Amino acid sequence: MQKVHVAVIGGGYGGIRAVERLCKHPEITITLIDQNAYHYMQAEVYDFIANKVDMSHVMIDLPSLMKSFANVDFVCEEVQSVDAPQRSIRTATRTIDYDYLIIATGSRTYFPAFIPGLREHTHGVKSIPSALDFKQQFERALLDRIEAQRQGCDVKAFNIVIGGAGLSGVEIAAEMAAYANHFYQNGNFGCRGVDVYLIDAYESILFGMDPFLIRSAHERLEKLGVHVWHNNRIGEVREKQIVLDNGKILDFEFMIFTGGVCASTLTERLAFDVNAKGHLIVKPDLSLAEHPEIFAIGDVAHLADAEGKLYPPTAQLAERSAEHAVRNILARLRGKPTAPFSYQNGGVMIALGGEYGAGLLPGGIRVKGYLAYLIKKAIFWLYTAPLRRRSLIGKRR
Repeated sequence: MQKVHVAVIGGGYGGIRAVERLCKHPEITITLIDQNAYHYMQAEVYDFIANKVDMSHVMIDLPSLMKSFANVDFVCEEVQSVDAPQRSIRTATRTIDYDYLIIATGSRTYFPAFIPGLREHTHGVKSIPSALDFKQQFERALLDRIEAQRQGCDVKAFNIVIGGAGLSGVEIAAEMAAYANHFYQNGNFGCRGVDVYLIDAYESILFGMDPFLIRSAHERLEKLGVHVWHNNRIGEVREKQIVLDNGKILDFEFMIFTGGVCASTLTERLAFDVNAKGHLIVKPDLSLAEHPEIFAIGDVAHLADAEGKLYPPTAQLAERSAEHAVRNILARLRGKPTAPFSYQNGGVMIALGGEYGAGLLPGGIRVKGYLAYLIKKAIFWLYTAPLRRRSLIGKRR
């Protein structure tokens, strides 16, 4: 029986799940292509930038992981183009042919062009280099501030601004506030500490989410001392200064922007239909309209519910859509019709600084506090432990 070759572009949550499902079928060979040699678990970045864990906690070696699977090759290069009629992928050094292709390159921080200075003067944390850059600069600034206190406590305010009060913004604001509080208490520093400001464009944080999660998060942010500014939109960002649309000005030491995402830059180099933020337009079965052998999954695809509302970009969505794309590829190989993608949220857990969280579990079960924190950590362990075991196996081969 002739082998079928499936190429997967992107080694994130969706790409890895696709490889896991595909390699169970001996008639399929797989090539995973990613410009990075590691899988970045961006959903846990708040722990990393708050210095609770080191870099190894949020990354897994892709070459070792891929060696642990049968019939899988790993190519650590950036994709330059996809020639759909020829069914080939071009990198800087090679051409990779495919029978089926899964595009799973994820998303990046969306910096609206209509906000002057936003991209130039803020940090994103959707990549390891950007998160590491922020972490190192933040710790250096803390040290500089403590050293400046030798002249007394009359030092400038140390403000961290988080732009965007969605899931990422709330988690980062809570964790940074918890970290700053612990830092100053643990070191017994007597002078003014760090103030965290969460800029919310809506009347409520976590807009559109379950009221229990909104209420729990707001109570926790208040307890941590986070300043939440509702109904404020960013008008301009200057160096060390944010200007809101109502004219209010706030000085800051650091600003992290989490106000939205757009598709990865790969879609800019592909001649496929995209929406305004670069997400690939897919049919209900997740394939591209004119190329049924190409599937797009996770954050890089335009995935919406029956009312046309985009699903939140989560690791859970990436994994579920990856599984569905693989099922449809297998259906095609067996001469069966493909099925439309439907998504049921399996629950949500939010980290809220320190050993505290809130969440909704399947069946409508609500949890918060230390128990929610433990559940979220357990979910992370259940995801990473098998990958780390496989990576160790691959390392020994």
